[in-house]
Amino acid sequence: MAITKQLTMFDVTNLVVGAVVGADIYIAASFGSGLLGPASLVAWVIAGIFAIIVALTFGRCAEVIKQVGGPYAYAKHAFGHFPGFITGWSLWLAEISALSVFPIAFIAYLSFFVQVSLVLKVAVTGLFILFLFVTNYFGIKNAARTNDIMTVVKLAPLFMLIVVGLLWMFSRPASVIDNLTPFAPLGFENLGFAVVIIFWAYAGFEYATVVSSDIKNSRKILPRAIMSGMLIVLAFYLLTNLVITSVADHAQLAQQATPLTYVSFLLMGGIGAAIMAIGAMISLSGSNESGLMGSVRLSYAMAADGYFPRKMADVRNKYSTPHIALAVHCIIMFFAAIFLTAQMLITFVVFNLAFAYLMVAVSSMKLRKDKITKVLAISSLLISFYLISQNTLFVIIGGIVLLLLGVFVYIFFAPKAELRHAKRLMYKEENVLRHRMEKEEVFLGHVVKHVKMHLRERDTFYKKEGRK
Repeated sequence: MAITKQLTMFDVTNLVVGAVVGADIYIAASFGSGLLGPASLVAWVIAGIFAIIVALTFGRCAEVIKQVGGPYAYAKHAFGHFPGFITGWSLWLAEISALSVFPIAFIAYLSFFVQVSLVLKVAVTGLFILFLFVTNYFGIKNAARTNDIMTVVKLAPLFMLIVVGLLWMFSRPASVIDNLTPFAPLGFENLGFAVVIIFWAYAGFEYATVVSSDIKNSRKILPRAIMSGMLIVLAFYLLTNLVITSVADHAQLAQQATPLTYVSFLLMGGIGAAIMAIGAMISLSGSNESGLMGSVRLSYAMAADGYFPRKMADVRNKYSTPHIALAVHCIIMFFAAIFLTAQMLITFVVFNLAFAYLMVAVSSMKLRKDKITKVLAISSLLISFYLISQNTLFVIIGGIVLLLLGVFVYIFFAPKAELRHAKRLMYKEENVLRHRMEKEEVFLGHVVKHVKMHLRERDTFYKKEGRK
């Protein structure tokens, strides 16, 4: 029975908001304070506008490509296998880097209750990641159930902070003015870098576009839902940061590893800070657990397509989960969380996301030829280049090196799979022409070259037979 399209404007708007707002705000809340002071609010607005434009570009592609895979699928349909792979590779790098941030943030909020030594940091990080592995290993249903339970308390502390903070602001306008002035004590020299690290909090909107095939009148509803959802997210983030910058001095705020706990302490004392810290740790665990589900399945899909080691597509266990891919992710996360900082990882995430967004923008112009798509695509291209250029030199060089590493991964895995497939088809003479007509050319795979060679040899053979 065919699935009936039934998602409404309200449903899709909720999907957008739910996909974006998560544990990121617990980490990124004070990032701009040390760079811009109260003017970090400007960076939150700019990053939000950037995210809206890119999200609308995603929506243009999602209306055409009714397939799970997001940027990976869009680039593959627009330009072929290799562009699809390199886009999927950059997404995978971004996702696994983002996942590594959450154990670091979990440790930071845990430090509100206990002093965290190096040994305890390693032990808690290991237990945190082991929890994620076990939860996901026992199957997607159990993992989703765990995520649902954690999501219940994900936003409650933030709403509490906003309500109490706004009441405090209305009752103490003189203190608010003192904390917000001067508005830009550090100038705007670091605006670009602030936008980069803040933009990470808006990522996730791409997940809402994969349901376009189930939306009633998706061409009309999807762009409106994306716009509405992202505006709600922007308002929520601005309110949270307005409270933070109004209640606390920007210099003190910039020194806090857990800014929301600090501000909660100023507003509500130790009890409020403890509630915020507990809510943050639960939210961080839930977001990491659900993010790991998506990242593992992306690597599983790429392994099934022949782009990653076949072992990463192995699901031969009692619970039919890609356990090897899951283990690889957890090992990488553990070492990244131990040896790298949250800010370093976040800038690397944004670099790789920006590359994927760039590919989506180019793909949208190939998939759709209308004027609105062109304007959005060009805007997204400029945004992507801006986000890449505002990163540190270390991140840019490291990002380029890892993208080039993806080329070698593709060369090593993809051609072998494609050539074996081509040879199987060539054994049947009646499939040769159909193979030539339907098979997409794979970069560096030389499939078309081999088919053409086979056809030329066959024609030469028939001509010789005819002359005889």
